[in-house]
Amino acid sequence: MSAITNLLDRLAGWLAIAGGLLWIVYAILATLQPLGSVALYTDDLGQIAVTNPAAFRVTGVVGGGALILLGLAIVGVAARYNLPGDEPTRFGGVAPSRYGVAMAWVGALAGLLAAAMSLGLFVLPNNAMYFFAAVLIPLAAMLVAIEANGSEQAAHVATPLFLVGALGMIGLLAQALIPLTIWMAPVYAALAMAVYGFAWVRFGSLLIAAANSHT
Repeated sequence: MSAITNLLDRLAGWLAIAGGLLWIVYAILATLQPLGSVALYTDDLGQIAVTNPAAFRVTGVVGGGALILLGLAIVGVAARYNLPGDEPTRFGGVAPSRYGVAMAWVGALAGLLAAAMSLGLFVLPNNAMYFFAAVLIPLAAMLVAIEANGSEQAAHVATPLFLVGALGMIGLLAQALIPLTIWMAPVYAALAMAVYGFAWVRFGSLLIAAANSHT
């Protein structure tokens, strides 16, 4: 396990950048649907199906891949700055980053399952796994950021990481509002989601710059 976390430590910046870029692509595919409209319907067997299976598969794999990379990036950040550390925590025995890392692992796994479900055209399981991961990963980022704020060596990443998590929740809310509100045009939801991806790209570049400054 330590070998995996050490690898994620070294690749954290690149994982964040790659995940952010994939998320921007996913935002475009999911909201603007350039590959064709993807609508749900009930087939003759009473099962939920999609009108454009190819677009559904591509969108699901891209979104799931982004969530996997972002979840692993959070684990890498925690490993790089030794969160949670050996020192007593300021949170009454509760280490926020421990929960954050666990949530990041689960979020990455859920992203993998979402991608697999999309390939199999399992619509409802895909949606469930996607939203599960999309909620867990921003929360994981914020939990790790909260503890990083109390660490001398990790304090410089606390604010940007917390902002990334907050933007993730805003983007998720914007996507959820599309079918509920007429005024929420898909382009606005795509923009809100893309900002989240750009934030991850910027955060990844900060991690790479910080790593290079110490070499």
